[in-house]
Amino acid sequence: MRKKIITSLFILVFLIMQIIVPTNIAHASITQTLTLGSTVTSDIVSSNDQDIYKVVLPTAGKLNIKMITSNNKINLNLKDDSGNQVLSYYPSLGNGNSSTTWSQDVDLKAGTYYFTVIKYVSDTVNYSLGVNFTGVTTNDVEPNNSPITAQPLTLNSDPLIGFISANDDQDTYKFTLPISGRIDVKMLSSIYGVNLNLNDNDGKQIFSNYVGSGSEQSPKTWTQLIDLEAGTYYLSVLKQGTGLLSNNSNTGKYTIRVNYTPVNNDDVEPNNGTLTAQPLNLNSNPIIGFISCNDDQNTYKIMLPLDGKINLKMISSIYEVNANLADNDGNQIFSSRVRYGSDATPKTWSQSVYLKAGTYYFSVLKQPLGLLNNNLNTGKYNVAVSADGQPTQSSIPISTMPFSTDAIKISNNPVGALDVVTLNNYLFTDGDKVTIYSDAFSQKTIGVGTINSTQYRTVIYTTEQLAQAGGYVYVTVTSLYKTESSRLGISYNKEAPYTSADLNLMPSGTLLIGTKSYTLEYANNSANSAEISNALVSGGTIYVKNFSGNWIDNLTGKTVDPSNI
Repeated sequence: MRKKIITSLFILVFLIMQIIVPTNIAHASITQTLTLGSTVTSDIVSSNDQDIYKVVLPTAGKLNIKMITSNNKINLNLKDDSGNQVLSYYPSLGNGNSSTTWSQDVDLKAGTYYFTVIKYVSDTVNYSLGVNFTGVTTNDVEPNNSPITAQPLTLNSDPLIGFISANDDQDTYKFTLPISGRIDVKMLSSIYGVNLNLNDNDGKQIFSNYVGSGSEQSPKTWTQLIDLEAGTYYLSVLKQGTGLLSNNSNTGKYTIRVNYTPVNNDDVEPNNGTLTAQPLNLNSNPIIGFISCNDDQNTYKIMLPLDGKINLKMISSIYEVNANLADNDGNQIFSSRVRYGSDATPKTWSQSVYLKAGTYYFSVLKQPLGLLNNNLNTGKYNVAVSADGQPTQSSIPISTMPFSTDAIKISNNPVGALDVVTLNNYLFTDGDKVTIYSDAFSQKTIGVGTINSTQYRTVIYTTEQLAQAGGYVYVTVTSLYKTESSRLGISYNKEAPYTSADLNLMPSGTLLIGTKSYTLEYANNSANSAEISNALVSGGTIYVKNFSGNWIDNLTGKTVDPSNI
């Protein structure tokens, strides 16, 4: 019986605890609405540890927080509707006897916020808390914190009004230049310190500038002229400083505007190297070129049909730029620095040089000065080349590659045999220069041949062994008075032992010594006698493919079937 009474008392105590404890928790977590422009007076008693207030901001703006208390053991915490902390502050007010006032301005986005007043002593804390709000009229649209959500910025329009707040670190704007040109970026900032960055569509930074010492009473004006290629760009305003206390010092309102002036140049991008060089015709109108922050080089191809003197002339509005001339093998002929050009007083430069007939490349290159000064050596120029006694070049056409798959055949011969590129001459034009490159981009050649229309085929022996596993070579054609064609990639098979099919593909006039093949012209050249002697010493049957296309056993003089070789 005694045991049963004890159990009943335990159940009674448990029920009492169920009633009392939830009541205290509910009282502590009550959220009161704090109306803008009002003040609430309250206390946190010893059985409680915090009060929570809800504040709703209809627009972005400045919230003024004012607290009066006589207790210095208190914390004021401000979070947004997602629970992100915006402000955490220990005012250290009062000394327990007299009250002290603390005030703080916080720039915030529109939204719902929660104040939590927290005490960390057992005594009762008395306080009053008031909020006032000044809205800011802006036309930036949130979220616009990255290139993905960037807000469109209209060029040559009224300034856009933006706002950096304690809980908004970045605003990003997007604009597009239809053609190359110059932009004028102007910012008026009431923020003490802020960064202004410009990136291209690939994320490459064009500039990064710190705009400092702005205030509501004395906004900071910043402006920059930037020469840019056609394309899409992202202009970002980023808050300076970290930490919850410093977070609010670099916030506030700004305006930003981008004016745009197209340059109307007629150089054609990309023309940044010999592979994409733009033709520069002799004795023709000047080409208007443009060096920008994100375009360091323009290259032009000069075709000189006859030996003679040329004169290059450039009129430059660029403060400092390099003018270089190189031959088709990359050998530099001259490099000149053209200095002190400007929009107001362009610099005239000219250079005469005697050249052999051939292809040359004239390049205009930016003189680098680092990221901060990257825009100083940019701008517009025009360039022309004149030459006496040369054929008229109204427009230099581009050479074309034959469409037929029979035009070019590649034999990846066994180890020890020369690899062969065979051209069917009737599909080309007399005088065509055919160049074999090892890859799609470099200037490294592994074979060159010139088409002679009186012969049926042109055979090019590669200067290095093709890959045993197979792969690609890249072929171009340069016709007379035309620029080089684009590169055509042609695949070749993996190496294999000689077959009758391989032997049939070998051109007439081929000498086969063991596993090595040579042209008769090559074998009979005294300059190659040591190589041929070594091949003979190494052994192997000798066969010759005569000009009737038959294979002859050199020992017996009899015709043999390729399948028996």
